[in-house]
Amino acid sequence: MMQNDAPRSPADQENKAKNNLLKKLWGILIHNWGWKLASFVLAVCLWGVLITQDTALPRTKVIENVRVSVTNSAVLRSNGLIIVSGLENVNTVDLRVSVPQKNYSSAAAANYIARLDVSQIQQAGEQTLKITATAANASQYGTVVDVINPEVTVTVEEFGTMSGIPVEVHRVGEVPEGIYAGALTRSVEAVDISGPKSIVEKAVRCVVDYDQSALSVNRSPNAVNLPFVFVDAEGQVLDSTNLTVTPRGQASAIQRISITQNVYAMARVGIDPSTLVKGEPAEGYAVSNIRVMPNVITLAGSQVAVAPYQEEGAALYPYDQVDISGQSRTVSQLLYLNTPGNMDYISNNTVQVIVTILPEEFVDGAGGVQ
Repeated sequence: MMQNDAPRSPADQENKAKNNLLKKLWGILIHNWGWKLASFVLAVCLWGVLITQDTALPRTKVIENVRVSVTNSAVLRSNGLIIVSGLENVNTVDLRVSVPQKNYSSAAAANYIARLDVSQIQQAGEQTLKITATAANASQYGTVVDVINPEVTVTVEEFGTMSGIPVEVHRVGEVPEGIYAGALTRSVEAVDISGPKSIVEKAVRCVVDYDQSALSVNRSPNAVNLPFVFVDAEGQVLDSTNLTVTPRGQASAIQRISITQNVYAMARVGIDPSTLVKGEPAEGYAVSNIRVMPNVITLAGSQVAVAPYQEEGAALYPYDQVDISGQSRTVSQLLYLNTPGNMDYISNNTVQVIVTILPEEFVDGAGGVQ
């Protein structure tokens, strides 16, 4: 048999050299493989011990629900701008931080500060801002590596102000029977507003709805703090979400207006007809009609004071009477009433009495007091 002693190609020689190298490396790797494996495990353990003992080494941690503070709103307003939407959902943010191992467990949201600086806004329209964050104490709680979802898109409008908008109380509901509601007083007569120019320019009145249906003499004075709205010239309610409201000429913002009203027991009392007229008209003449204006007087006060005048048959009478002695024509006279002095309100203390006198043939005998 003839041997093939032809020289090998360069490629075969290169492959053979690679195979020989791999065999040598494998031989080195498996030589005393048990000791080598043990050495590797020991090295890993030693590294873990060193890491555990070195508390200054940083570790990465995700901190959730860090409260976001909106800063420099005053600067934005001084630039004539205001954010009208986009901030309503910016409450908290998540952070990825690098914190020293010794404080890893104690690091929490309260140890980090997240800010949204609105002074970076330069014009109206839709703007995209970025939340930034830092550790409250860098030596203890490390550094913020990343703000997760840092971008916030907001809508910006021009800023406007208006002074002296009148406060109007809109009474709703019916006053309960037997109750007299006194004059209203309000804590604020007029307000100043600031906010989106498109809203501010339309506001003409500040309106408070005041419900009278629940008034009671057991709660007097009736004092309530009520919300308010702003309306335009057509009476349409405006969106006041982004308005800042202060009493006229003051700096402290308000969200409600106080309404106070005194509440009294009430009685409606007629005039005693037998006390209105004295004397007899001229011969051949008779009284056709006696008219009293007003013919009912409203009394209001404490329940004890009003109670006698709420009884059936209760009446008021005047200090004087209309003297018709010898009269042959209509007589009109103002009479002062003898009203009780312990009332908080009396609708009238005088009445106008008009006595119509006609020839007897024109009087049918049905005349009376009106």
